[in-house]
Formats: sequence, structure tokens, C-alpha cells
Amino acid sequence: MPANSVLQEPPSRQSKPNGTIAFVALFGILLPIAALLFESITGMCRQIFFDPLPTPFHVALYATIPLANVRLLLALMRREILPRRWAWLHVFSAGVAVFYSLVFLPISPIAAIAVIAFGIGLFGLSPMLAVVCVILARRALRTGQRPAPGKLWRGIALAFLVLLAVDAPATMTRIGMRMAASDSAETRLRGIQLLRKVGDEDLMLRLCYQQGGQATDLLGTLYANGMESDPDQARTAFYRVTGTVFNSHPAPPHRSMREWERTFDDEQGGADVGQRVNDVALVASRMDGSIDASAALGYMEWTMEFHNKSPSQQEGRAEVLLPPGAVVSRATLWINGEEREAAFGGRAQVREAYAKVVSQKRDPLLVTTAGSDRILVQMFPIPPSGDMKIRLGITIPMAPPGQGAMHLQLPAFSERNFDLAPDLRHAVWFESAAPLKGSPGLVAQAGPHGLYAVRGQLEEPMPAQPMHTVWAPGARPAPLAWSADDKSDDGKVVVQVSREAAAVPPQRVALVIDGSASMQQRKRQLLEALASFPKNVEMAVLFAGDEKPSLFLHDGANSLLTREYLAQLDFTGGRDNSDALGAAWDWAGMSSRGAIVWIHGAQPLASESAGALQQRFERRASQVALYDLAVERGPNQVTQQLKGVNAVPSFGNLREDLGKLFAQWQPGAMQTVLLRERRSGAGMLQTSRTSQHLARLWAADEVAAMGSNPGRNAAAIALATRYQLVTPVSGAVVLETRQQYKDAGLEPVPPGSVPTIPEPETWAMILVAMLMLAWYRRFRTQ
Repeated sequence: MPANSVLQEPPSRQSKPNGTIAFVALFGILLPIAALLFESITGMCRQIFFDPLPTPFHVALYATIPLANVRLLLALMRREILPRRWAWLHVFSAGVAVFYSLVFLPISPIAAIAVIAFGIGLFGLSPMLAVVCVILARRALRTGQRPAPGKLWRGIALAFLVLLAVDAPATMTRIGMRMAASDSAETRLRGIQLLRKVGDEDLMLRLCYQQGGQATDLLGTLYANGMESDPDQARTAFYRVTGTVFNSHPAPPHRSMREWERTFDDEQGGADVGQRVNDVALVASRMDGSIDASAALGYMEWTMEFHNKSPSQQEGRAEVLLPPGAVVSRATLWINGEEREAAFGGRAQVREAYAKVVSQKRDPLLVTTAGSDRILVQMFPIPPSGDMKIRLGITIPMAPPGQGAMHLQLPAFSERNFDLAPDLRHAVWFESAAPLKGSPGLVAQAGPHGLYAVRGQLEEPMPAQPMHTVWAPGARPAPLAWSADDKSDDGKVVVQVSREAAAVPPQRVALVIDGSASMQQRKRQLLEALASFPKNVEMAVLFAGDEKPSLFLHDGANSLLTREYLAQLDFTGGRDNSDALGAAWDWAGMSSRGAIVWIHGAQPLASESAGALQQRFERRASQVALYDLAVERGPNQVTQQLKGVNAVPSFGNLREDLGKLFAQWQPGAMQTVLLRERRSGAGMLQTSRTSQHLARLWAADEVAAMGSNPGRNAAAIALATRYQLVTPVSGAVVLETRQQYKDAGLEPVPPGSVPTIPEPETWAMILVAMLMLAWYRRFRTQ
């Protein structure tokens, strides 16, 4: 008789084990099916404890329990022996049930209580009850004088091997994450290297959101204690492994019956962007601006609308990268359909006012700086299934002429906790009395009254893409431009003088190269850029990798050695650059004119050595200049507390960006210098007058100069508040009621005193003034 045939025994020697049949039907088939469906739909166990079904393969393995029990039930009812293939499935599913019983064992007391209170606790006891079904069924078969199907220990061993193999990536990830959180630097590095090879990126991202819960795999459970409850350590490890910031990825999907848990944001009201918030998105954006090329400045207003489709209030947070030297000079929030102006005050004062109102679930908007040329924007509450609308006014100095054009880069997000609507486009419109051009997507056109414009719709650039740009081809700043100072009654004006001066190159330049993965695709451009490095300047290269940085001295007479050194560098994961910058400062600081050129991607880590670096720049502020060239936008914790950082504009080609910087240090190089000062308005010609934004730029310069002297902090706050500026010592906040402003000791800006976009009639007056100035100069030269 074939081995897999069904063997019948004499009916007289068999009796139906009705109690066992009922138990297997209820707890071996119906309950596992119900538990599988319930967890797949609601995700309750995943949300509260751990994810028992992290992959479709786990679902299939667990489904073998009810499937095998169906065939076992038929065998009991028909009083037959299981065929060999079904016997193997039976013992294998028994091993799966034993495995999951061990996994669920720590929460079984809670499940038992939940059986009494809610009934759903049976789902947590389902694997254990399935094991009982196996025991009872095999006993019933023996009672009927039939052999139990298959060797149980073989099935359990096979099931454990399969499940451990399936869970191996998760197990190794948890082990690596545990090592990466060690107090030992050596162990941390080994953990990061392990994760780079075998880490599960999805699991690491879930751990950044405290969604990992207890480990499903048995080995991973041994390493889960303490790691799961510290998302900060997980976020650090995620960056060091992937080279990307965790919130630059969409938040892991949630499927839970408890909407309040799905949308909870425990970083609400803090000073960091933090985790992505589900269901909040920027749905509309427009950028309106004006450019005065003769004064080398521009002003723009960025209007944004957010929508929250979740059932709870949410806070929107974003770090915005501004054009170099730009300053926020206006902030408004729409409350009940009315645009409300912000109040400006000391940084601590406005943040305290914001935090207090957030706790009351009211309507504030807060704008503060987040490092050099960066601002942090916070708004709350974005109402459930509702919208919020804000506007930021930004005063921008245009970069001096480079390759025949003055350019103005548009702001962009460097970090955010909300999504962008799939069809989001920035509606851009800039006007000027001089011809304008813009990035691809912007169309140049002539307007009424001899004005020019660029307009169009632009996508938000990806972190590795350059910021969008508007420029005035062939324009140069006027030798003298001035503005009345409406914030002072002493009759003085703000004057800007443009002149050409000989560039003063540094004597020593330390080139610090970020070893993160974001630099890998720019390696060739970096090598090509070395050919344009001035031979009259001493240079050293420091590579920020996993190990302690070492100094490589560049030989100007034999640059091939440097190229060979750079060619063998390994760019992977994310690296903390603080140690390399500190070593670069020490070397460059041995010269009276030292400089650091730092080329890097995102830097979300604030290591212990960042404090020592800050101390160097504070104690010897002018000894070493730091030129910051970011090839990707993202948070930068390293320079957040540093002052006087020189941002190098990035236009997407590292070779060209570095070439422009190095050209300024070549022998005989000249550069355009813009000097702003307040002085008597006597003898000023109306024909050279520009907008109030020149006065705001002067005030921003003064506040920055005062910031290096702690004794002048109060004076710096007063000056920034008077000129309505967001600076390192001041911020802007919009509150809902007059009483809230009074309680905070703040006064909202009078609507008539805020900067605005000039209307076409105003531009016509400016154009006439420029023509008069040209006529006056020609008359003087005759």
C-alpha cells in the first residue's frame, strides 16, 4: 500500500472524540483565522506591543496553523490517518504555534485579563491554544490506536529554523542598533558597519518613530530592551547607516483603530522639526517678489497653505534654508479669515509666548533662526480636516556679480515634518526694472511701464538639487544707493556703497570633505575642481570618515598625489564632521589668515566635539574663516551655534561652485564689496533712493556684529525688534488675542509699517528715478 494513502481502522475499534473535534474547530481553526484577520486589519498588537506579522511571509506561515488543523479535523471526523504530506504540514504548523507562543508569552497575562474585560484577549492567546489543539488531537489519535502523524520535534525544529531565517534581517538589525547605542565608540562603529551591510532600513525607520515595539523574533527580543524606547539613538544610527535624515523619508504607515495614537506628535511645541506627522501637507504655495538690481537687493513674500486631514489638531514645523544673508522681516497668520501681523521680540520671549499658547490649543505662528541662513517655522493648530495659511516676508541681499549676473536664490525646505501635496507647485512671480531670468520653468517677459518679470510654476527641489534662482543678467550694483530710515527720527539715512577691491586670499586653506554617501556622486567633480585651486595658497585635506581624521598636505607642484588620495576615499552612510572641522581649525589657525572650505551633505548630529569647535570660533572669531558649501540641503547641527559662517552658493555643479570660490583667491583677483552705514541724509539725490529693505539689511548687519559681544545682547534685541527682523537674538510670533500679546509683553507690528511687494505704479516711479540718475551722471561727465 502506498505510504501516503489513507489508512482506515475497523470501526469497532474507533470512536469519535467529539470534545477534541469541537476544540480543534474552535481554537485551532476559527480563532487563528479570526486573529489573523483582526491583526491584519487593525494592527492593534503592532501598535501596542509588537508586530507579529511584519511581512507577507509571516502571514503565510501563521496561516499554516488553521490550514493544517482543517485537514487534521477531517482526519479526526473520518477516523483516518493523515497522509505523509499533511503530516509534515501538521508538525510544521505545530512548530509555528510553539514559536509564536513563546513570542506572545510575555504579554499572555495581559491577554488573559483582556479575555475577561473585552474578549479580544483570545487573539493574543491564539498560538497557545493552537498548541493545546495539537496536544489534544495527537492524544485522540493515539486513543483510537492510530499513530500520531509525523515526528513533532522535527516539525518544531524546521519551523524554528524557517522563522529564524525569515527574521534574520530584523534580528541582525536589532543587534546592530543595540551595538550602535553602546557607550563604547568601538562597539558603536562595529554596530554601524553591521547595519550598513545587513540592516533592514524599514525597521530602522520604524524604530525612529517608536513603532518597533517588542521584537517578533526570539533572538531580537534579547536585544530589544532599552533600544525601542529611545528614538533619538535610532535616528542617529539611521543617519550614520543610510546617510539620510529619518524625517526626509515618509513616515512609516500606520493602521490602527485608535486615530489619536496614529496622529500623536510627542515633539509638539519643541524646538526641533522632529518626526513626520501623518496626514498634514503643504497644498498651495506662491512666491511674489521684487528686485532692485541697482541696490543689489530683493524682497519676497512666501505664502503657504497647509491642510490637515487627520481627526486631531497638528503642528506644522519646517526648517527653511534662506538665500545667503537673507533675513525674515515679516510674518503673518490668517485667523478666522483675517491676516494678522506678527510681533517681534527677544528669542526667548517669543518662544515662551508660543509654547504657552500651544498648550492652550490656540492659534500661534513662531519664526526663529536655526543657524546661519536658516529659520525654523512652527504653526499650531492646523485644525482637524482644516487648513492654515501663513506668509513670510524675506529681505534678500543679491549676490555680487558673478559671470555677468547678480543672482537671488529662492528659499527651500531643508527639513520638514509635513508632506508636500503630489501636485504642489510654487507659483513664482518676480518683477524688476531690470531684465530678469530664472531657473528652468520660469519664463521671462516684459510688463507694463517698462518693467520686467519672470514667472512660472516650480516644483520644490529635492535635497540634492540646487535651489531655484532668479538673476539679473549684466546688472551691477550702483556705486551708491540709499534709503530713508523710517525706524529713526534723527534724519539719518542708510547708504550702501559699492566698490571694487583687491581680494585678500587666505594663506592656509583646510579642505574638509564629508565622507557621507551624499558626496559619492560628486567625487569626480571634486577631483576636477582641484585643478583650479590657487598655487599661491597652502592647502591640506581632511576626510571626515568613521575613523579619527588625518591631515593630508596638498603639494601644489604635484597635484596628482592629492588626486590619488581623493580617488581612494570611501563615501558611505552618514559621517559626523565635527572632529574633522576641529582638526582643520587647528591647522588653518596656525596662520594669521586661515580658512576652512567645508564640503558636505546633511549634518543632523550634534556630537560632543561640536562644543569644542564652537569654542574655537568664539575665542578666535576672525582667525579662521569658514566657507560652508552644502551639496545637499538638510539639517546642520554643526554650524547651528556658529557665527560668521560664509555660505557658498551651490548651483548643482561642485566643480563650478568651487571654481568660483577659488577664483577669488587667485593673484590679482578683484571682488565687489558692498558697505552699508547710517549717516546724514544731506546732499542725497532722490534719484539713487531705494526701498526700506536697505535699512533692514543694515540693521541685520549691526545685530550680527553685536551678537559677538554678550554685553550688547539687550541692544541687539532692541535693534532687531525695532526693525522687525528675525535674527539669532530675536524672533516673530503671531498670537490670537490682544490679551495674549499683553501677557507676553509683546506688541504686534502696525499693519502700515510692514514691508510689502511694490505695485506696478511704484516700480514706474523707480524706473523714472533710474532714468533721471542716468541722465544726471551723463550731464556731470559733459
